[in-house]
Amino acid sequence: MSDAASDESVPGSLRRMTGLVWSLVRTRLGIFAIELQEEKLRAIGLLVRLAIALGVVIAAVLLLFATLALVAWQFGGLLGVVALAVVTVVVAAALVYDLRRRILEGPQPFAGTAAEFEKDLECLKHD
Repeated sequence: MSDAASDESVPGSLRRMTGLVWSLVRTRLGIFAIELQEEKLRAIGLLVRLAIALGVVIAAVLLLFATLALVAWQFGGLLGVVALAVVTVVVAAALVYDLRRRILEGPQPFAGTAAEFEKDLECLKHD
C-alpha cells in the first residue's frame, strides 16, 4: 500500500514541481521584459541627449571655424582661408581613414560569445 501511495505522489510532486518551475520562469521572463523596456527607454533618452550634445558641439565647431576663417582672412586674405580649408580637409581625411581602418581591422563583434558557443558545441559533440 505504501508503494501505491508513493507512486501516486511522485507524478503529483512532478506536476507541482513543473508548475512551480514554470511559474518561476514566467516570473523571471516578466521581470526581464520590464527591465528590457526600462533599458530601451533609458537608451532612447541617452540617444536624445547625445543628439542634442552633438548639435551643440557642431554649432561650436562651426563658430570656431568661422572665427578662424575671419582671422585667416584678416592676416592672409584669400590664401589664408584656402590654407585653413586645406588643413581642415587633410585632418578630416586622416580621421576618416583612421576610423575606417579601426572598423575593418578591429575585433569581430561578439567574438567572445561565438567562441563560447563553439566550445559548447565541441563539448556536446564529444559527450
